[in-house]
Amino acid sequence: MKAILFSIGTRGDIEPFLAIAQFLNEKNWDVICVFPEQFRAEVENMGFLFEGFSKEYLELMDGKAARSFMSGEGSLFTRIGYLIKIARNGKRLVKDILNLQHDTQKREKPDRVLYHPKCNYSLLWGMANPGKSILVSPIPGVVHPIKHLTILGNYGKTLNLLSVWLGNVLKATILKYYSKKYRQSYQGLKVTVSSIKKTMLEKEKTFYAVSNSLFPKPKYWPLTAHVIGYYERDKALNWQPDIKLINFLDKHEKIVFITFGSMSNLNPKEKTRIIINVLNKNKIPAIINISWGGLEQPNVFPDHIYFVDNIPYDWIFSRMYAIVHHGGAGTTHTALKYSCPSLIIPHILDQFFWNKINSNLNLGPKGIPIKKLNEIHFENKLLDLMNNDSYKINSQIISEQMRTESNKDKLYELIVN
Repeated sequence: MKAILFSIGTRGDIEPFLAIAQFLNEKNWDVICVFPEQFRAEVENMGFLFEGFSKEYLELMDGKAARSFMSGEGSLFTRIGYLIKIARNGKRLVKDILNLQHDTQKREKPDRVLYHPKCNYSLLWGMANPGKSILVSPIPGVVHPIKHLTILGNYGKTLNLLSVWLGNVLKATILKYYSKKYRQSYQGLKVTVSSIKKTMLEKEKTFYAVSNSLFPKPKYWPLTAHVIGYYERDKALNWQPDIKLINFLDKHEKIVFITFGSMSNLNPKEKTRIIINVLNKNKIPAIINISWGGLEQPNVFPDHIYFVDNIPYDWIFSRMYAIVHHGGAGTTHTALKYSCPSLIIPHILDQFFWNKINSNLNLGPKGIPIKKLNEIHFENKLLDLMNNDSYKINSQIISEQMRTESNKDKLYELIVN
């Protein structure tokens, strides 16, 4: 059996697919991963075949417009302007993405295609090959509407449902437009906005790779939509910690880990200064991950703070008391998997959704958007995170529940049947 996995985005978009790739490989499937070129070495080191989307996609997401948007800078109209600029610059990349998807599917003739919502050209291939394509999303509500919430917030049932309906119409319209050049490969297939939308909502098998404890499947969703639980590969398999890190962990207790993951912003030096000042004032030991540049390591900092730039979360989170992070789906789930309460500093999109879920379930205080981060607000929230025992207790309960949710045998049945 052969599977192609398509995903575009940063770490949180790729990790669910790597976990599935590892799982299928254990079942003796041939796996081809088609991700941004930046992930080539990592995928090939895992032993999988790799096809690369252009590096320009992630480089575009690190440009000034993208960083301004993620920082929440300016008014709503200003941020919409940033999005338009990003979309304009990405128009050529979309054509390259579609070409690579089409050519790979046509050449490899896979038994299954699993694809990220940003790679939804595979929906068209699935319409021509019923039952062989599966949408895999790291966040809920990208296709199937949620009455009580959207990834951007709760605007009431009517607007929540309308926003998803409009999003699906837009996606179907764009897919119909961009798929024209490939129609000769799907002769006889009815490709209309209506048929695409109907397939998305009612026919296409969809996996939401999230925890049922955080987001139970709504009863009004179709049978084709599944909340499959959170799956994570072993990222620490060939990784060894620095002796200085080991000494730091031995020296300190109740450590908080701070990361903005793949998020960047216009002023990482100032955001880091705010965080260090609060940590120093309250003598809270912390490990700060500078990762993709959302935070920066200064020349001088207290000895109860340790900086890293590349560390497996599944290794370090098991040794932490709590996590301060951007609210990506993967980081949110991994923190809870290791019983860590979270303070979320949301930057964009679904991060506000996870911030809402996290605070509603009393797994941490309601977080502060990145653009409103200041010393007073951050200190109040951080002290609440570290001193409110209910957050830790509730996180431990969720952790226990998550261990029973991710059933690989059941997932495999869903993939093959």
